[in-house]
Amino acid sequence: MKKLTWDEYYYEFYNWSPSTQKNYSYRLSDFGSADEVFEVANEFAFNDEKFACRFIEKALEAGVRFTPEQILEMIYFVEKPLLGKISERASTNFTREQLEEIYLSIDDASFERISKKAGIDIFDDVIPANDFISPPQKKPGFFSTLFAVIAGVSLANNSKQHRHNGRCNGDCAHCPPHYGYRYGRWYYGHNHVHGCEFGGNKGSGGMD
Repeated sequence: MKKLTWDEYYYEFYNWSPSTQKNYSYRLSDFGSADEVFEVANEFAFNDEKFACRFIEKALEAGVRFTPEQILEMIYFVEKPLLGKISERASTNFTREQLEEIYLSIDDASFERISKKAGIDIFDDVIPANDFISPPQKKPGFFSTLFAVIAGVSLANNSKQHRHNGRCNGDCAHCPPHYGYRYGRWYYGHNHVHGCEFGGNKGSGGMD
């Protein structure tokens, strides 16, 4: 079977039928740039996601390193074990935003390694629940209690309209304080974390 260089393969790729594209991929003697390989893999994924994954894995073993942006686009058709392997061999480090986007799509071990490599802990700005201590409250006096009752009655209708419905609405900036769970720890704060009670980032509360 005659071998094909990547340049030969890529040059003729769009002139071939899908079956020929697949068959000739086995003749490749090398692979091209990550951009070109990613482009071809997406063409395969349109009709056959499993074949696209095998193609990407073969390219990875041949030394192709994909960018974090490309890897995030693979989330929709690459399974978790392979995606974790690709992520650990990314051409550049992931940013905080990219880590937040991928952390539910790869296994914890891979996520910890790429986070450590990037020098970023996406949970470092969340207050652990056990460390949250409410300030001491003064016992309200008679008039304070009376005014609170009056104010409560006047605001009752408004509070019903603005009360959080207990499900993620995508407005993280105005999300009330809530709990979430990740890596064996409970976190308290406004950030949506895996398992948060309002369902942020596909947690247990479900998404609207």
